[in-house]
Amino acid sequence: MTFRILLSSLIILGFAEEVWNHVEIEAEDYFFPLEPVINFCKMADQCQHDFVPICGQDSLGITRMFNDNCDLYEYNCDEKKQYRHVKMDVCKYEAAAAERSK
Repeated sequence: MTFRILLSSLIILGFAEEVWNHVEIEAEDYFFPLEPVINFCKMADQCQHDFVPICGQDSLGITRMFNDNCDLYEYNCDEKKQYRHVKMDVCKYEAAAAERSK
């Protein structure tokens, strides 16, 4: 009986973890448009390029790769966009294409 309760508890915790991770990702996507407007032009002017590739995503969920954070700021400034830095996993297809083109 104790083994059954322990096993049931572990299964429930596993499902709870999956749900929590899913909610966290959705919260990033859906609450992003509510963030205050950022002056990307000012940030681009003050930024120092480090050339560490990043993934960017806009409020519609469109993703693209950037050379670094400064490149993201410059793109947002020039194109009047609102891309933000997200996990590299989100740009898995863009990252794979970049690797193939090397």
